[in-house]
Amino acid sequence: MNRFLTFHIHGTSGNEARMAPSAYYLEADCSLSAVRIYAEDAPVRDAHFDIFDDGTTIFINSASTSYDRTSGVRTVGTALTTAVLSAGENAAEIAGDFVQETIESDSWVYCNLVDAGGGRNFTVQLELAELTGE
Repeated sequence: MNRFLTFHIHGTSGNEARMAPSAYYLEADCSLSAVRIYAEDAPVRDAHFDIFDDGTTIFINSASTSYDRTSGVRTVGTALTTAVLSAGENAAEIAGDFVQETIESDSWVYCNLVDAGGGRNFTVQLELAELTGE
């Protein structure tokens, strides 16, 4: 059975805001399927969201790295463990960029708006498939 956890934030009062509802409790093991993001007003720069399972992000660390051939220095950018709604876009779907395949039962799941990017009225939906015992 599919489950959908929906988080919403009306407007923005800055960055690092918890999206409503505050958290969902999962009473069964679930596999991660997809994340969908919608903004009524598209962001003017990339908007970033993070979803947590008991305080740990569900997204893969996608930090960028660069290499300066002249100096031989390799630089690792800031760790990005977020879902992104690109500038000028009203919707995005993310699948497969998860650090884990499942969320275990008795977990608390919540979503943070990391950077609104100038957008407003965001809805983030996490699609899960409930795992049934054999």
